[in-house]
Amino acid sequence: MRLIDSTMRLCVPGFGMGRRWLREHLEELGVKVPLCEGCLDELAQDAEEATSRLLSTRPERGYLAILRGELIARAEFVRVWTATDTSAEAVGQGKESLVRIARKYALPRPWRLSDPVAQDARPRPSYWQWPLRDNNESGLRTS
Repeated sequence: MRLIDSTMRLCVPGFGMGRRWLREHLEELGVKVPLCEGCLDELAQDAEEATSRLLSTRPERGYLAILRGELIARAEFVRVWTATDTSAEAVGQGKESLVRIARKYALPRPWRLSDPVAQDARPRPSYWQWPLRDNNESGLRTS
């Protein structure tokens, strides 16, 4: 690992740059759902953990390049999670930690009815008609 990568690995989380970059990527993707700071922190921390794992396998790539790619992947996950009605397993395939974070912070998901439901026309209640009855029907005399 290069000296600059190890320095950046210490400075980026300390200055909150991962959270800021994640928020910028979410804005670029057009995500309108407001995320709390805790959710952004956990997503950025998950991206940093994935970056450290990838950096150990591919040392030729720089820390910042890998981190940006991981943050873009998290932003794309949030966009898909909040914009589509696909199943959680399909959205989070291979991303169990992201699904756990999304459920922990109750990120909203759109839902649609699979089949439209026909509404039945109910008859009017009988009490709407009682003033319209003829007095002879009620058994009262009119004379």
